[in-house]
Amino acid sequence: MNPYLKMDVETASPARKVIMLYEKAILCMEDAKLAIEENDLKTKVESILRAHDIIRVLNASLDMEKGGEIAENLRALYEFIEDSLVKVNASNDVKLLDDLIEIVANLKSAWEEIESKI
Repeated sequence: MNPYLKMDVETASPARKVIMLYEKAILCMEDAKLAIEENDLKTKVESILRAHDIIRVLNASLDMEKGGEIAENLRALYEFIEDSLVKVNASNDVKLLDDLIEIVANLKSAWEEIESKI
């Protein structure tokens, strides 16, 4: 791992870490979209799996006791994204992938707004 990136991650606030995960998930989905358009099966699968893993980490990190309704809603959304990524992997549905990118981008924006108020 790049030492500067490692330091950024290690020193980031919890909100910044979530934002960084969203950014990486978006990049992976954009890579998958490009791979679908270029018929690059290997890159598509790898990129979708990375995005799926990131969303799974975000889902697993939810504190369902303290998070209440927000955590429940995020869990449902993360599960939808995970399931949809599996569908994209099987179907090469670029429209669905675009929708997922938009959802994650909106979540990222919401966390950026939260971070700015902390």
